[in-house]
Amino acid sequence: MLALIASAALGRTDVLFVGLFLTVLPLAAMISVTIDRPRLTVSRSFHPDIVAAGEKASVVTTARNQSARPSPAAQWREFAPSAVEVQTSAPFPRLGAHQANGSHGRDTIVLRQEVRALRRGSHPVGPLIVSRTDPFGLAYAEYALGQPRQFVVTPRVRDLPTGELDISRSEGTEHELLRHSIPSADELIAREYRPGDPLRRVHWRATARHDQLMVRQEEQRSNPETWLLFDTAVGGGSDEEFETLVELVASVGVHLLDQGFVVSVVETAARQLNGRSGAGRTGTLGSATPTYDLGSADRQLLSDLAAVDRERTDRDDAVAELAAGLRRSGRAVPVFAMLAGGSVSELGALAAVRPMCDPAVAFVGASASSEVGEVLSGAGWLVVPFAAGDDAADVWQKALAGHRAAVLRG
Repeated sequence: MLALIASAALGRTDVLFVGLFLTVLPLAAMISVTIDRPRLTVSRSFHPDIVAAGEKASVVTTARNQSARPSPAAQWREFAPSAVEVQTSAPFPRLGAHQANGSHGRDTIVLRQEVRALRRGSHPVGPLIVSRTDPFGLAYAEYALGQPRQFVVTPRVRDLPTGELDISRSEGTEHELLRHSIPSADELIAREYRPGDPLRRVHWRATARHDQLMVRQEEQRSNPETWLLFDTAVGGGSDEEFETLVELVASVGVHLLDQGFVVSVVETAARQLNGRSGAGRTGTLGSATPTYDLGSADRQLLSDLAAVDRERTDRDDAVAELAAGLRRSGRAVPVFAMLAGGSVSELGALAAVRPMCDPAVAFVGASASSEVGEVLSGAGWLVVPFAAGDDAADVWQKALAGHRAAVLRG
């Protein structure tokens, strides 16, 4: 602009030419990076597709040039929320012109990076951000290509030791999984391995005999079951305490599934969990309680817990749903109440279901009112306090110690 003014004032055509060039060049650069957009199809996959908070995963992004011209050199990065740590910009190589009949040719690039899941949730990863400049470096543009894909981050799961808390009794006999006890049992109790089967059930003798992975086929004599009351209506308390609560639900739930229990979960707020298809137990008002069966139910439970949010209002029929399920069981079964933040509106009703529970354990967050622990312990519940940031394994150990002390007291 100064050159144009100077050319008019001095009457110099050479200065006018320089002024026009300097004015038009930036405009042309901006137009070139705006119009000449990369045309790419983008797909991505995660390996593994589900991880726990704090773990890493590999993201494989495949980009293919759909233009009849080669793509210019550029930079690339994946867009992701702060809950997922992705790499910074990296060089994006030039791709050849689109090949209609080719596959993974010069028009295709496979990009790999390692990401870290920082927080639980279902987080969108993508679109692919491709950035470039014009040949003179005067204009810069970013292009968002492809659709995001959800990256599922589950709560952390801690290994919990076995003990009296995960053994249920009915009419004086333990709920247990019994193997067939007849001649040639090795042949009858072994079946082919199915995805989701625990490796601890691998039948090595049958595996060697059949030359393929076999697992023990067990049958249930008494269909062991357990119930969790999950306090998702935590208007009080911190986000960190709620995350600790979710990790406790995940760790206890997976542990009980691994012990052979069918796990039903009652939420104190609006229902967010899904459970396994067809495994729901009919609760009050004709609703279905989310229930997790054997097999790959641990994966389903963790996937459901990945998306659980705090709710501000609670239901007035949560404990009634729990009590209805316990009555249908026809025997005392293990019940674990996971409480944090606020207080259950049906606290008295929860205390009253104690005779139908064996054992009855209430994990109570530090932000809950003192009334919660007092009422439940007075009714015979084992009350185990926890605070934000506590390790689920440590909290479970406190529950085991409390149960043993209660048994010794008689």
